[in-house]
Amino acid sequence: MKKLKWFLISVFCLVFVPLSVKAASGTISISGSSKVVVGNQVSITVTLSSGTKIGSWQMVLNYDKNILQLTSSSAESGGTAMAASSATGLTKKSYTFKFKALKTGNANLSIVAYSAYAFDDMSVLSLSTNGKSVKIITQQELEASYSKNNDLKSLTVEGFEITPAFNKDTLEYQVIVPEGTKEINIGAQVSDSRAHVSGTGTQAVTEGTNSFPIVVKAENGSEKTYTLTVEVKDEHPINVKVGNKNYTVVKLRENLPTNVYYQEYSLKINDFDIPAYKSASTKLVLVGLKDESGKITLFTYDEKTKKYGTYIEIGTNKNTVYPLENAKAPVGYKQDTLKINGEEVTVYRYQEKSDFVIIYGVDIETGHKGYFLYDTKNQTIMRYNDEYITDLQAKNDLFKMIIYGFLGLFVILFIILIKLGKRKKGPKKEKPAKTKPTKKKTKKQVKDDFDF
Repeated sequence: MKKLKWFLISVFCLVFVPLSVKAASGTISISGSSKVVVGNQVSITVTLSSGTKIGSWQMVLNYDKNILQLTSSSAESGGTAMAASSATGLTKKSYTFKFKALKTGNANLSIVAYSAYAFDDMSVLSLSTNGKSVKIITQQELEASYSKNNDLKSLTVEGFEITPAFNKDTLEYQVIVPEGTKEINIGAQVSDSRAHVSGTGTQAVTEGTNSFPIVVKAENGSEKTYTLTVEVKDEHPINVKVGNKNYTVVKLRENLPTNVYYQEYSLKINDFDIPAYKSASTKLVLVGLKDESGKITLFTYDEKTKKYGTYIEIGTNKNTVYPLENAKAPVGYKQDTLKINGEEVTVYRYQEKSDFVIIYGVDIETGHKGYFLYDTKNQTIMRYNDEYITDLQAKNDLFKMIIYGFLGLFVILFIILIKLGKRKKGPKKEKPAKTKPTKKKTKKQVKDDFDF
């Protein structure tokens, strides 16, 4: 009776009490690009994973062969069939497949004939899988899908207020900062996360006007430029005009462009100590001038006339030359002008389309004045050696003199020969007088002559 009771209880539990043990599970996922241009490659990754160690597995990647062409595979078979086992068990296994897109359309990929077994007890894993769709388009369709948004969402200067208030359609802004400010921090956010912005972050500023372009590049490549003008207060600016442009004199040495060939120098302009450069070889004095856009450039300054002039260096690793005016052109060359580093320079050309010109100037390092040969194509310069040209010219002049001498001698000899020829000729022989031919007598006239 007691045994029957326990038997009935056991049957009841087996029938009515559910089992709590579940089969182990895993997933098979397909990942990769969802869009590709015709003719390009697309990479697809198949990943088998489980919270339980996997001992063995098999699965096949199915794809549309009319649209995709398999070019490489990391599967054991080298194709789309994946089947292997692990001696130690693993929780994750990935395969990579590369396909070439053959034509436009939607290519569907899926996993078929798949199974996996647990490493510990070889029980069957319950697997779930997903499909993958790849859209194949033309290059034109791809570019048309790119975002055109190149707007800024915000523009700020840390610690200062810009004017006018920011608006994505307003492209120019200004901010005024105190005298002595050395740098500012520009912040900007794009409206579209796919766009890229440049020109932000910490930027150095100098006295007067400083201009900063903030460029936003959209995903499709179109650009929009916002301009921020930062005015560093200068209570007593020294304004000058060179040519048709307005400048302010740079008062701080750290704002001067560097120049390795000149020595630091200082001079007085409008009772201010102005940092400058001076060269013992060229005798030139250089000061810094800032234009209305904030660009600082070195200019020459004549301390006697108090006049400013453009300064240009034409340099290579061997020579750095400051061009000078010279009215005398080298033999065989014609004067012309050439724009070098943005400035018009007097040059001398032998031929109109030649890549080489002659420049008269002074070597900044050595102080040597003379002619220099400048390669307009490679932008290199070296001392011009005219010894060969001078020697050739001298020989040419000598050759001309010899030719002219021979011509003169020939003329003299020719004249002498003519005169000698005239002397050898005797007096002219008189030609006999011409007599009239007698007419033939008639028979009657002959008869009359004998009748006497």
